[in-house]
This record gives sequence, structure tokens and C-alpha cells, in this order.
Amino acid sequence: MVPVTCRTEYLTGRHHRSATAAWVLMVAGMVALVALNVAGVDGLVTSAVVGAAIVASLLGAAFGRLGERGAVLLTVDEDTVYFGNEDRTLVSYPLSSLVTVAVGGPADATSDMTGERVRHLTVIGQKYLKLTFATRDGKPVPADRTPRDRDDDPDTAPETHFWRVAVVEGDPAVAEVLARLRRHAPERIATRKKTATSAGQQPRAAAASAPPDEPVDLTRPPTSGPRIVDAGSDEAAQRLWEEAARRHDEVLGAYGSYELDPAMLLRYPAVTDVTVDQTQTFHLALDEAMALRTDDYPGNRSRADAYQQSVARLRRAWIACEKNGRRVGASYLEQGDQDDLDTALKLYNHAAASTTPAEQATYYGRVRDIVSTMTDRGVLHPPEAAVAELQAVTRRALEAGTPKA
Repeated sequence: MVPVTCRTEYLTGRHHRSATAAWVLMVAGMVALVALNVAGVDGLVTSAVVGAAIVASLLGAAFGRLGERGAVLLTVDEDTVYFGNEDRTLVSYPLSSLVTVAVGGPADATSDMTGERVRHLTVIGQKYLKLTFATRDGKPVPADRTPRDRDDDPDTAPETHFWRVAVVEGDPAVAEVLARLRRHAPERIATRKKTATSAGQQPRAAAASAPPDEPVDLTRPPTSGPRIVDAGSDEAAQRLWEEAARRHDEVLGAYGSYELDPAMLLRYPAVTDVTVDQTQTFHLALDEAMALRTDDYPGNRSRADAYQQSVARLRRAWIACEKNGRRVGASYLEQGDQDDLDTALKLYNHAAASTTPAEQATYYGRVRDIVSTMTDRGVLHPPEAAVAELQAVTRRALEAGTPKA
């Protein structure tokens, strides 16, 4: 199999510093021109000073533009995926260790790709792949394809490495890389309530014994409702398309309530956790529907019908995703992680009920720290919007508690 590589470039510190210096020098030259004229300085001296500032500004800008851009590389061959920062280091994982792959973004900022964010290879304005790999003792291991037996030794349980890798949307190489990764991602098991293993302990909720939800087959065509392709007139076809768009918006609104409410994230993390099979199935259906959607009726019945059918599959996937997420709550996580989320939810509720900005900021800050820690460990996979909303409420509480001068 021929390796496929995609490359996402970004501006480095050299580019930003050079641009800033060039701007400062240009402004300084303009200020000097006015100041020297007001002071009555000789024209030749004024010209020399201003000219020097402008030349220095242009040289600074050129220095930045001539520098090579940084780049995030992503390569997939027959059995291995390689990625990393081109200027620093590349890492590799066997495709057999790939647990999940999903698309996120676009990113709000370019990560510094060092320290705690060494696994966040994101570029501002670009989408990124969310890759989870199974590891043990820091080394890749084959991803589990079957649920662990409750009597398994917990010391041998695989850990995970979670990466964000920037990609350029619309790049054919990215589409091929994503297709290869999805072919190798193992079939995930529907989330199940974890039961206690010691004698005499009872499950934390009755849903523990509930059977896993049936997976949604996105290849199965919808079985009810009139189709656009069979509409008797163009007007009827357009009305059916508008109805599909309305249903699409309903799904987006329903999912948005989980993305934008931190309490929903803490109470039902599986709804937005892309490592859960029902959730990733929903995101695949969402990507398909968004790709086919247009601002207005396309006029092409085949395209409009494809969009209508994709929305029907999206609604089925969303119903399964939400049903599963509300059924399992946080119970698919390890007990310690469940307790952390329970603590975070209590802190969030305390903050929401508090009338003291300083107290709210403290509680919200602790919630943010818990979520960030679990995310960095690869245990929790919150959507960017949920994290942004949590940061926003924390910031608002801090600002409200800061005395005005």
C-alpha cells in the first residue's frame, strides 16, 4: 500500500515576531515624520530617519516571510500511522492500536505543541483529527475489540493516548488518510453500566443490567416518508427539502444543548464522547448531512434527495446516541472517574446556586480543573464548545468578582 501524507502549515513565532516588529517600525517612522517636521529638523535628516525606519520595517517583514512555515505532518501506510510537528519530532503508532478516530474543530488557536499540550497538534482555523490509541506502560498495544471480562486483572487494562492532529479540510489526501484510519479503527462495544465486582456490592443504578442499544446502520435506507426523488412537482420537492432542513436544525439544536451546558456534559458525558460507538455513529451521520446541506434548495433532485436521506439517517443516529447517553450516564467510565464527574457536577450546581462571584469562580475553576485533567488523561472527550462554555462561565464569575477601579 502506497503511503499517503497530508501536511498542514502554520505561521511560526518568527513570522509573528517579524510582523509585529515591522508594524512597530512603520508606525515609528510615521510618528518620527510628524515629530521631526514639527520640530523644524532639516528635511534631509527627516528623510533619512523616516527612510531608515521604513526600510527596517520592510526588511523585518521580508525576514518573516522568507522563513519556512511550521507544519503538522500526518502519514498512513499499510500498518502504521505517523504524525507530529515537522520541526520537532514525529511519533508513530501501529494501526492495530487505533481505538477511535473522529473529526473536530476548527481549532481556535495554534497550539504551542509542547509541555502539557504536546499531543495537541492544532492549527488555528483548521480542523483536526481526534485519534485515540491503546497503550500499556507508555507503549502501543492492540486495541481491545471485545469487552473486558469483569474478572480481568485491572493492572493489565490498556491505557489510551489521545491526540489532536491538524488537517486541511477539502484536501484529497486528508480524505484518503481518514478513510484508511476508519477502516483500521476496531469495532467498539456499546457502552455498558459497570457493575461492582466484590461480593455483596450492588450496581449504582438499575440500568447496569440493561442490554446495550442496537447500533445504527447508516447504510440502511429510511423506510418511511415521501422522498424528494419521487415528488410529483418541483414545488413538492422543495417543500420536502425544507422539511429535511428543519429536521436537521432540530437535531443540531438538541445536540447543542449538550454541547453548551456544562451540567449536561457532567451528567451525560457519553452523549458527546466520540469514543462511544453510538456517539461516533452520530457524528459520522452529522458529517454526511452537513456535507450535503446547501443554503437554498439545490434545484438538483438527486442531490436534494441524498440530503433528505442523510437527515433521516442522522435523526435515527441522534435518537440512538441520546438514548444511550442518558441511559448509561457516566457509568461506562471507571469508578474513580465516575466519582470525579459526580464531584464536578456538585461543584457546578453549587456555583450556579451561589450569589457570591468569588465563590462561583472558585467552584467553576475546580470544575474546569477536573474536566481538563480527565481530558488530558484521555478519559473524557468533551466537545470544544462545552469546554469553551465552562471557561466562559469561570471568566464571567472572575470578572464579576473583580472590583472596578
